[in-house]
Amino acid sequence: MTAIKFGTDGWRGIIAQDFTFDNLRLVSQAFVSWLKSQQLADKGLFIGYDNRFDSENFAQAAAEVCSGAGIKTFLSPRAVPTPVVSFAVNKLKLGAGIMITASHNPPQWNGFKIKENFGGSAFPETTQAVEKALTEKLLITPTRKNIELLDPIEPYLKFIGSKVDLQLIKSPNIKIVVDAMYGSGAGLFARLGLPVMECRGFRDTQFGGINPEPIPVNLDESISFTKEVALKYRNELTGCIILDGDADRLAAIDGTGQFINTHNVFCLLLKHLFVHRKMKGEVVKTFNLTNLIDTLCRQYGLKLTVTPIGFKHIAKIMLERDVLLGGEESGGMGIKGNIPERDGILAGLHLLELMAYEKKTFKQILDALMDENGYFFYSRIDKHTEKAQALVKNLSQQPPQDFAGQAVSKVETLDGLKFNFADGSWILFRASGTEPLLRIYCEGTSQDRLEQLLAAGDKLAS
Repeated sequence: MTAIKFGTDGWRGIIAQDFTFDNLRLVSQAFVSWLKSQQLADKGLFIGYDNRFDSENFAQAAAEVCSGAGIKTFLSPRAVPTPVVSFAVNKLKLGAGIMITASHNPPQWNGFKIKENFGGSAFPETTQAVEKALTEKLLITPTRKNIELLDPIEPYLKFIGSKVDLQLIKSPNIKIVVDAMYGSGAGLFARLGLPVMECRGFRDTQFGGINPEPIPVNLDESISFTKEVALKYRNELTGCIILDGDADRLAAIDGTGQFINTHNVFCLLLKHLFVHRKMKGEVVKTFNLTNLIDTLCRQYGLKLTVTPIGFKHIAKIMLERDVLLGGEESGGMGIKGNIPERDGILAGLHLLELMAYEKKTFKQILDALMDENGYFFYSRIDKHTEKAQALVKNLSQQPPQDFAGQAVSKVETLDGLKFNFADGSWILFRASGTEPLLRIYCEGTSQDRLEQLLAAGDKLAS
């Protein structure tokens, strides 16, 4: 049996190499063992899957193992977003859920996410228990007798549609573009009755040769499409919502073609929820998100908590406290009034509602925020290397006092290694929890400063 480890959010592997039907059945068996140990098996479970290669067959195989263990297993009849699985688990009061997805990973990958009974990402102690329950032999005889098909899309859409003013969003002055990146979020904005023009809204198991992650390198097609829509309708109030492969994360594009990164999406959502929707509560961000959030929280009088990277840390706080907005650099946002889970579709609806409230573009609203609170520029480098863990460890043991021509004012090790500078800039080195990658996150107070820091970071990592 190939070594199976759960990373930041689930177990992921290369299809036919690590992520095989045999390994999937063993992980499903270990999941069943954990479910029974928590006295949750009698509550049943829900299994969903995304648009990746063979996801429906992997989901069927997992369902047959759970069914073979005597557990009532609800299986989606179609590809669904990850937040739909979490919604089904929460609203049907099930014991847990399984989502077959590798999220933003390359097309040759697939994965296994566990959703706990509250409807959110599995906690580390849960995935550790599942790992410990792994055996090299399948002891359960798979069967289909306890499997029932269940499509929770319509109840989910009714629920999230009630959280925004759909009629306001339907304003004829707004042109809505959605880039589903060939993922399982395709078609859902339209099913909410919104006049949507969709880009890459069909299944392609190779994702058009890109990774289904909403970052600029993967968005040439949607940037061009959004600019064409704005030009065709001579309407500057054009906005594009970009979903990742399983639609639990998002970014955006302005009608001018400007990319609105995940940091800026968080800030726009925070402004909208506090200023327009008059909502309050604690704000939670991961270690690698912009300092503009800190500034806005001080301005709005909201408590801010910083967590390690991974939405499971945010979900835990959302379960325990009154959280207005929680989010991570990868674009996962959890909003008060929803389940404690990332939801790219609901977050996208709130972004569109913000544009309808202000009758301004994403860029105009963001520029006004930064004119008032300072400009922040962000970028990231992903370096493929098997030595990522060792690089971060070695750098942590002897961090430099000066970096890229400036003194390091503060070193933080909450998750990875972060150098902070007096001007508000920072750079973070972190090994990925799901891939052989070194991620270098960076924020500068000017574009030149950002590029200077990133170049020094890239050189150091090499």
